[in-house]
Amino acid sequence: MKSLVAYFSCSGTTEKAAKLIADTLHADLYEIKPKEPYTSADLNWMDSSSRSSVEMKDKSSRPAIGNKVENMEAYDVIYLGFPKMEYSL
Repeated sequence: MKSLVAYFSCSGTTEKAAKLIADTLHADLYEIKPKEPYTSADLNWMDSSSRSSVEMKDKSSRPAIGNKVENMEAYDVIYLGFPKMEYSL
């Protein structure tokens, strides 16, 4: 069975966890990158007008993905990691 660990990480915390999981499972690793990279100001959750705050409040506001997984159909299992912060699943 072929597995992929796909993750999105701004601070590196989710990246560390994704790498550990991929290594443990002998899975491929894929970093999800936004089309427009986040700046420090974008990630300032204390600023209600920052990009991350706006995206968190508006479920229709989601960043475009800047890269794609090659041969996605080759994977049997995909694990997805992303920072939870204040989002609800």
